Amino acid sequence: MYTGNINPDIVPILFGANLIALNKKDGGVRPIAVGTTLRRLASKLAVRHIISKLKPHFEPIQLGFGTKGGCEAAVHSLRTYLSNTTSEVLIKIDVKNAFNSVNRDTLLTETKHNLPEIYNYLLLSYADPTKLLYRENVLSSEVGCQQGDPLGPAIFSLAINPIIKKLNSKFNVWYLDDGTLGGDVDTVLSDLYTIKTEFRNIGLELNFSKCELYFPNSIPNHNNIEQKFNTLTPNIKIVNRESLCLLGSPIFEDSFPNYIQNSISKFKNYSNRLLEISPHYAISILKFCLFVPKLTYVIRCSPIWKFENIILPLDDLIKSTLESILNIQLCDHSWTQASLPIRHGGLGIRKISSVSLPAFLSSVHSSANLIGKIVRGLPSNYEIAGLDEAKKAWSSACPSKDFPTHPNYQRSWDDIMCQISVTSLLSRSTGRERARLLASASRESGDWLRAYPSPNTGTFLTPDTLRIATCLRLGVRICAPHRCPCGSEVDELGHHGLSCQKSAGRFSRHAALNDIIRRSLASVNVPALLEPTGVARDDGKRPDGMSLIPWSLGRVLVWDATCVDTLAPSHLTGTSNSAGAAAKGAEKLKIQKYRGLGPEYIFMPFGVETLGPWGPNALQLFKELSKRLVDFTGDRRAGSFLAQRISIAIQRGNAASILGTMPKGPNFLDIF
Repeated sequence: MYTGNINPDIVPILFGANLIALNKKDGGVRPIAVGTTLRRLASKLAVRHIISKLKPHFEPIQLGFGTKGGCEAAVHSLRTYLSNTTSEVLIKIDVKNAFNSVNRDTLLTETKHNLPEIYNYLLLSYADPTKLLYRENVLSSEVGCQQGDPLGPAIFSLAINPIIKKLNSKFNVWYLDDGTLGGDVDTVLSDLYTIKTEFRNIGLELNFSKCELYFPNSIPNHNNIEQKFNTLTPNIKIVNRESLCLLGSPIFEDSFPNYIQNSISKFKNYSNRLLEISPHYAISILKFCLFVPKLTYVIRCSPIWKFENIILPLDDLIKSTLESILNIQLCDHSWTQASLPIRHGGLGIRKISSVSLPAFLSSVHSSANLIGKIVRGLPSNYEIAGLDEAKKAWSSACPSKDFPTHPNYQRSWDDIMCQISVTSLLSRSTGRERARLLASASRESGDWLRAYPSPNTGTFLTPDTLRIATCLRLGVRICAPHRCPCGSEVDELGHHGLSCQKSAGRFSRHAALNDIIRRSLASVNVPALLEPTGVARDDGKRPDGMSLIPWSLGRVLVWDATCVDTLAPSHLTGTSNSAGAAAKGAEKLKIQKYRGLGPEYIFMPFGVETLGPWGPNALQLFKELSKRLVDFTGDRRAGSFLAQRISIAIQRGNAASILGTMPKGPNFLDIF
């Protein structure tokens, strides 16, 4: 394909595509072309080859291809530029149906000049018409580059690059076909005329009604300025500080209240719809798709952290949505823990107020070099807008803490703030609460939260299991006080069921853990047998499992799994000081019981706790088993999937144990 030696008869189909029509916000239609698999693979390989070559060719003007964080750098640069100028205008340029209209001769000419190594491939793609299929209709693709072609952004940017490099405006930034020019009125007008004229020569036309003009109130003769721009771009839209946005992000602080209010209105609608689906699906959508994930780009680009009174209603909406989905009630402490990342003991459903400052700081630092190239017309002592205030705010929130050594990464800033929250929670807790917090922050305890809900792979949790697992992690109310069938009193936290000798979930959890280990061994071609005969510990009981072929050094693996209660009174002394202390102690007891095994066996206790931590021997066996799974399957995630299955088995056992403390009455079918 790269050499151009393809049978001409199959070119229209091989380089054709299926069309998908997406609705635009303004009522228009965006045609997305989904090409053939071979064509897409070839284009993606070509992109990887040319990206390093084109990046210096485009920067700092064209940020739409090859520039990591280009959108964020553009927004920070514009805000910095406008904060240092008071007498210059700004115009945002929109091109009508740009990708599908650009002249193919221009695309191929620029490619031949700049990227001769892929010219033959692009000649096949765009020299002749190809076929586009939309439902039952066959259309002919004769102009432009297909939206959906992985090479589309690169070759479109190449086509307009000679034109936008000619412009003289002090501020000149493009993201593919969206341009932003800033400077004195005459220079911007001259550049606008150049764009309008030369774009027409390559098949592009400005969308006048979607172009926007902004100028500060300090500039005199507003009517005269509007008239001049209207002459070139009829019906151009005039925007003010409250409505000026760039690439979807608000620029001035005046626009933040309206933006957040609009976000709250949209998220309320989304939140109500989440209540109509299974809680496990809803939690995954809430964590990965709504609120913070949806606003990540904006909170990285904008100093929203300065407006706590505006953000709090959005945080309250996140909290109420979480409570409604899980049917729980969160106090301030439990909500603080829930909003932490999973690695710090939370649910990973973040507050906007917690994330906004680290996000902004990391974005500015990672974009600083590029911002300097974009705003090169400003004085050398300029300050990136909002950076100094953000540093002071972070120092105030994290006193006695140095700036992170890797300021480009959001996690570097975020981890310090999260650790302060964790330390605060621990300082106000003792005994059972402290043991719960320490256990929740262990790496293995949150694996069930990292699993995608899928009934087909066994990682889907029922509403009751999900609610109980969350309540145990956050320390919130599970049930009303009642009496267990064993005669003991059960409080509202329901912890008695985890250590009750008549617990309904103990045996199912134990069986599930052993089955997972046996299946994992079988996956790496090490067949194993559960409860083998002929092997016994000192008291005569059989181990949980044994491999049928040598595991290491010619010796057979023997394992015995156990799950102990983190919050049992007999374990609190250890678990309130160190996560995993109960599992570690249980493993030591197992080793003592199996000390009589012969040298032909390798004994590995597999100790875990009800709140998630694992013992050191369990971790050792898991690491070796994960390594073999990765080597055998070629999937680097194989170890993570195994950890998730074990964690989910523990949570299901916990739920069964707690529900087993409740009296069972006749169900509906028994009555009728």
